[in-house]
Amino acid sequence: MATVFKRKGQGPWRIAYFDCDPKTGKRRRREYSTQQGDRAVADQIASRLEADAKRHKQEAHDLAELRRRGLLDPVVERLAEHGQKHLSEHLSDFKAMLEGKGNTVGHVAIVMSDCRHLFEGCGFVLPDDLEAVRVSRWVTRERALPVEPKQGERKRPAARTINRKLGSLKAFTRWLWETGRIRNDPMVQVRKLNARTDRRLRRRAPTDDEIARLILAAERGPVVKAMSGPDRAMLYRIAVGTGLRAAELRSLTPRSFALRDLDMAKIVVEAGYSKHRRRDVLPIRRELAEAVARFIEGKPPAEPLFPTMTLRTAEMMRVDMDNAKPWVPYRDAAGRVCDFHSLRVAYITRLARAGVTPAVAKNLARHSTITLTIDHYTDVSETDERAALNTLPALPDTTPTAPRTTKATGTHG
Repeated sequence: MATVFKRKGQGPWRIAYFDCDPKTGKRRRREYSTQQGDRAVADQIASRLEADAKRHKQEAHDLAELRRRGLLDPVVERLAEHGQKHLSEHLSDFKAMLEGKGNTVGHVAIVMSDCRHLFEGCGFVLPDDLEAVRVSRWVTRERALPVEPKQGERKRPAARTINRKLGSLKAFTRWLWETGRIRNDPMVQVRKLNARTDRRLRRRAPTDDEIARLILAAERGPVVKAMSGPDRAMLYRIAVGTGLRAAELRSLTPRSFALRDLDMAKIVVEAGYSKHRRRDVLPIRRELAEAVARFIEGKPPAEPLFPTMTLRTAEMMRVDMDNAKPWVPYRDAAGRVCDFHSLRVAYITRLARAGVTPAVAKNLARHSTITLTIDHYTDVSETDERAALNTLPALPDTTPTAPRTTKATGTHG
């Protein structure tokens, strides 16, 4: 009989039950955390675990009989063994695989959180519980939540957030299948949402004048989020001049810059911090290289360039935007926002306005597809469109002219 309890009366409900070891056939005690505060839900999970334990006991008996007769398929035995492990145990192995591949700590933490959230929301405990239809029902419930919730209600997550969670789960189940822990990948048929129909956050590229005012306000500003004004100003300069993401900027050291020849200066982002897990080498302009050379003078080569850089970069930048004269608006009339990632949008937009070909812009932005560069990171305004039209040659004037008449002269007209 399964027992539902809390450790020292605190935390989520836990379940203690007995099942059968598939290798030895012996009875063993198992414990499972439901991650739930609802006793009714915990009781339902306990009932399912108890039913699964009975089924596994019979399967262990059958496997023992097949093993005794020498008829047991090693693949079947391995699947049975993995089938009795909780998904949380498989998730720990998946985490070790991700860390071994060189993924960042932040990325691994997000994937783990997404998978646990879906385990809880769909009621997944064992590998046999993984079903696409349960995930579809979870998506339906999430999409039914209110966009503007009342107090105590959950807000509807954006389509991109749901897609991210689905992507984490699909990566996990594919790994289960590839490592021979399940017979097939049950999430193959799960499709992601169309994120274009539900964009909650639309960014704009700050203008060159706004960028200049932002940098000046930072240079003259006080310490914000433990980061000094000159450090913030240099951070903004590098962000606009390279298009690096916040995590990539946080990884920079003086060694990240090749400044021997300022006309051929480069910046290096190591694979462990690059979003696509590849070592990136980017060219930078001479004026930025000169500013960086002055900034890193006397700094330890292996120490972080911005050791106090906060994770809340948008809040930090908001202070400098408010202190700029005139201030830089966070949200424009169209509802688009200007946050720290907007500096990357500005970098790519400035490339487009300078006439850089899409293929080169894609490489400088380090995007996987040119569609991402053009559709999501190029902020095209009406001014840009009108300037483009003005570069077209004028069409020949084909307006018909009126026939010319000659005034009559002479005696007879």
